[in-house]
Amino acid sequence: MNVRVYAKINLTLSVGARNGAFHPVDGIVTSIDLFDSVEVTARRDGKILLHSDLALPCQKDSAFRAAQAFKNRFSSDGVDISVVKGIPVGAGLGGSSADAAAVVYCMCKLFGADPLSAEVRDVCASVGSDVNFMLRGGLARMRGKGDDLVFSSLKRQLYFALTTFDVPMSTADVYSRFDRLTLGKSPAAAVEPEEWRFFARDVSDKSASVAEQLDVSAMCRNDLQAAARSLDVYAEEYLAFAREIDCKCTMTGSGSAYYVPFTSLSEAQHTARLFNDKGFVTRVCRSVPYGIEQLPR
Repeated sequence: MNVRVYAKINLTLSVGARNGAFHPVDGIVTSIDLFDSVEVTARRDGKILLHSDLALPCQKDSAFRAAQAFKNRFSSDGVDISVVKGIPVGAGLGGSSADAAAVVYCMCKLFGADPLSAEVRDVCASVGSDVNFMLRGGLARMRGKGDDLVFSSLKRQLYFALTTFDVPMSTADVYSRFDRLTLGKSPAAAVEPEEWRFFARDVSDKSASVAEQLDVSAMCRNDLQAAARSLDVYAEEYLAFAREIDCKCTMTGSGSAYYVPFTSLSEAQHTARLFNDKGFVTRVCRSVPYGIEQLPR
């Protein structure tokens, strides 16, 4: 079976001080229409074979590890996996977790497991902290290690002028620098209530929202942005130009991609043209209400 699995953007990301091997996070994340294509077919010999654009050893590839974890948990047969990358690697867009989620989704369909079951959630969590979000997608508040999720729907369609760089960032390096910058004393991670109300639809609220009048870019933030900038100056010219054209840019995940959010497609397209004319590789993406789309045979 063939699926598209969609990237994510962190609209807000709060990071707390390290607790054991992890930093607690609290943030708002949405799926966008940038995708990897994944094909999974069942085998009868129990083997897992992976064909991917990434030149990684199988045990380091999230798609392979997801298939192995699913096979071990459900005693399923093996699979052939083909991954065609469309999500840039090391950009903070969730590409690795997306591939893992796509494999889990396909194996659920092929071998009769419930994608929403506790067992499948455990499989996803064992591969990566945000694989569970990528499996379902849409809009969510992501807490704890990243797998404590509250799903909702966006209050408004969002568009992004998304700029990617030829500089993959190491998540481990960015978090290590974050620790040094905060001296391990960062406050408890928390999404502000007004942030969640701004982005998430509340079906019980029939009144007009003051948040509708606000600039959406003013609501976006990322606690890891300063740490990533201190590691590499790859984005400094981009950020300087953004200030010239009066744009507030936010990094997604642990970098390296940045975005400017809009509620207007035409404004996103105009801003993307400005960045591209200046030499920054920028595309227009839109929010989507799902993480995986199954394609017809």
